[in-house]
Amino acid sequence: MFEDFTFELLRLRYIKSAMDAIFSFRPDDKTPAQVGAMITSAEGPGNPRSNYQSAETAIQLARGEYDEDIVQAHELCVQVYPIMKSRFRADPGSLSAINSLPTGDQTGAATLTRIKATSTLWAQLPNPPGSANPFRAWDTMDRATFDTYITAIEGTVGPPAIVGTLAAKAAAESALQVAEGAIHTFVSGLADFTTNALIQGRAQYPEGTANREVIDAIPTAPSTQPPGQSIITNAASPSTGGAEFDYTALHGTSYDIYRQGPGQPAFVKVASDVIVKHYRATGLPPGAYDFKVIAHNSRGDGPPSAVTVVNVG
Repeated sequence: MFEDFTFELLRLRYIKSAMDAIFSFRPDDKTPAQVGAMITSAEGPGNPRSNYQSAETAIQLARGEYDEDIVQAHELCVQVYPIMKSRFRADPGSLSAINSLPTGDQTGAATLTRIKATSTLWAQLPNPPGSANPFRAWDTMDRATFDTYITAIEGTVGPPAIVGTLAAKAAAESALQVAEGAIHTFVSGLADFTTNALIQGRAQYPEGTANREVIDAIPTAPSTQPPGQSIITNAASPSTGGAEFDYTALHGTSYDIYRQGPGQPAFVKVASDVIVKHYRATGLPPGAYDFKVIAHNSRGDGPPSAVTVVNVG
């Protein structure tokens, strides 16, 4: 799913670049500004991918809390059950009912059934033989305390209302389904535009023309493997304060550029996820500058290029 999102966003950025370069290329009558807004929507705060990632994190947390409560409920039932049997050993009727309680629970639903059945029976039990007090499994474990483990899972309607981990998990699962539907709808909309933009561009510009070469450079299918190592060529300082070079990578579709200037302790990213294959910098103070490039595609990142040094005059 994220691979499709990344690929269609990449194609959209390629189309925006083509529209910037070709004034007459206006697929679906959109302007470069409108396509730029589409890119911002796909990348900005609250975009479908980040919403899905947030929903995925929320469901993992909700499932973890629910699973934790289920484990605690199971362990409590395992503790209480033999004590209850032992305390009512001289009461055949109660002991028969205790022996009928569900055990061997292997799922969350079965554990919830077990702990609720135990609570229901507990409420109906007489005082243990020889005792003037209601049954307690141990000094701090009476039925009210036992039932708090059920409340943690099932919650209450209030007041005050308590949201149990079962309901929280269900709500998180529903939110994830909504987020998943939203990202599929968003990707489908992007794919419809990018695919038809290519159809319109290829029909508009004949083969062999410069404009057609720009259109044909836009990828039509996701990469089948991660990019190879980037290669930097034609590095030079053509003017005072300037540095430029070309770069490419097998299966690379976008690139990050890193620079380490004189006296800098580490590389700094100076260009992110660019689709052009030429870098130019101006206004650099004199000195030796190290550059490296990392290629990306829908399958991941490639290894960094070898470091190239440009002596800026």
